[in-house]
Amino acid sequence: MSMQTVSSLTLLVPLDGSALAEQALPIVRTLAALVPTKVHLLRVIAPSLVRSVVRHEAVLLGVAGDTLGDQEEQADQMRETLQAEAEIYLKAEASTLDGQVAEVHQEVVFGIPAEQIVDTAARLGESMIVMATHGKSGLLRWALGSVTTRVLQFTTHPVLLVRGADSSQTAPAPVLRRIMVALDGSIEAEQALPLAVGLAHAANADMLLAQVISPGSTPIAALTADHATGRLRELAFGYLDHIAQEMTQGVGRPITTTVPVGHVAEEIVEEAARKHIDLIVLGRHGLSGAQPTFLGGTAQKVSQASTVPLLVVG
Repeated sequence: MSMQTVSSLTLLVPLDGSALAEQALPIVRTLAALVPTKVHLLRVIAPSLVRSVVRHEAVLLGVAGDTLGDQEEQADQMRETLQAEAEIYLKAEASTLDGQVAEVHQEVVFGIPAEQIVDTAARLGESMIVMATHGKSGLLRWALGSVTTRVLQFTTHPVLLVRGADSSQTAPAPVLRRIMVALDGSIEAEQALPLAVGLAHAANADMLLAQVISPGSTPIAALTADHATGRLRELAFGYLDHIAQEMTQGVGRPITTTVPVGHVAEEIVEEAARKHIDLIVLGRHGLSGAQPTFLGGTAQKVSQASTVPLLVVG
């Protein structure tokens, strides 16, 4: 199994102007401290925002006894105003990264946020998308909800999800001491390993390989359920130990393995808490059958339930 060394990173960080979305920035600083890092800050202005602001202005003018005039012209002017404000905002955020990253670029685009994020990542080439998300639904701002889901559905780039918190205080940059990779025995899930190993090597972090044995696993013929689970755990440990042996040279530190029993997403979250994990890594495919991990529900459940950053790869 060939392992990659992470010698540099290009991080795409979508920001929507909210403090919660900006909570993706501390882990950007963490990664930038490990390897030379280029950061591309992206502000997407949705068409619905332009329409909403124009309508609001029309109402205010109507109350004052005035009219808005040509709506298309007003919309163009509003786009120019919103773009100028967004550029000022991104410039201010970029200044907070001065001296910590190799390069910082800013870009303001108009369009559907998820589509623009996916397209920008593709244009940047080998890049990682870093987004803040939240365990609760119904919050304001696009970066916290369905946009994250759609980005994960349609991008082929690694996506690093950071659990945001309702706090006005700036979170400290996290430290990557222990990285856990969740596997299921499939080649698809193993696609997460090279990047995970590269990050572990750069951070001099410990690695934990995990495979969850689900209560719904197909029983082995002629064995009781308990014996079947025990046998499946033995097979899983053998598989993980084999992977760990191949990976040890790339990481440079001992790699440990664990095989908890339970529901996959729940056990990933609980094992990460038990083992004091700083980063969970999942393959985009695997852990949930033929569908991509996020669509199958595993990554979505993990991102909602865990406070640990989640990296979806492959």
